[in-house]
Amino acid sequence: MVSKSSHSRTGLMTPDIRFVYFDLGNILVSFDRNLASDNVADLFGGTREASDEILHTGGLQNQLETGLISEDEFAQAVRDAYATLVQPNGMVATGDIMRAISDMFTPIESMVAVLQSLRAAKVPIGILSNTCAAHWNWVNGRDWEIMSGPFDVQVVSYETRSMKPDRVIYETAMKLASECLAMRPDEGDNAELRPEEILFVDDREENVEAALAHGWKAEVCLGGEQAIDVLRRHGFDVPLASTA
Repeated sequence: MVSKSSHSRTGLMTPDIRFVYFDLGNILVSFDRNLASDNVADLFGGTREASDEILHTGGLQNQLETGLISEDEFAQAVRDAYATLVQPNGMVATGDIMRAISDMFTPIESMVAVLQSLRAAKVPIGILSNTCAAHWNWVNGRDWEIMSGPFDVQVVSYETRSMKPDRVIYETAMKLASECLAMRPDEGDNAELRPEEILFVDDREENVEAALAHGWKAEVCLGGEQAIDVLRRHGFDVPLASTA
């Protein structure tokens, strides 16, 4: 069970956190970009280095995660790039490419009890993630307890067409969190959500800095012990990593 304190570990008063956003990658699930590159290389008879350059160096993956290109367009770009390097044995299907770039995730099991305890305490929680539909569908289709939910809000870059640390995705997340709280009159707290009442944990400094610029509480950490420590320092008595 989670309890909330109005004092930080230093004894200073802190505003109550009324909504908690979690990044997806390296907070709820870990991922190995090299594995995705290896998977694509296996499809085309190429190399990890070639795949990584095709997927990431030119921003192709970011275009997919921002919703600027479709999966078919992404796959064709990969096929075209690889055609200049090797001659694949036949056409590589779009679905195979999507599976190759997605089969790189592992659930961070110690976060399951953390999410469960926040839900039990009726603390609204959400996911705020830079991701593409292929990755999102993959992690939600694995029957992993970490993704079983419910999450009160899910903000993903390919739907908002904006990636952290861009302004629009944070504005969208703020709007949806506010609407979420407004729909919970049974909790006896109808006050408008203020930015400083949102806590956000993310593994990238630039994303946390952007959240802070929007007035949120935010910290850089990894899922597991680090994230648990952040939550506890912000007044949530979530399970320790050794017992989570």
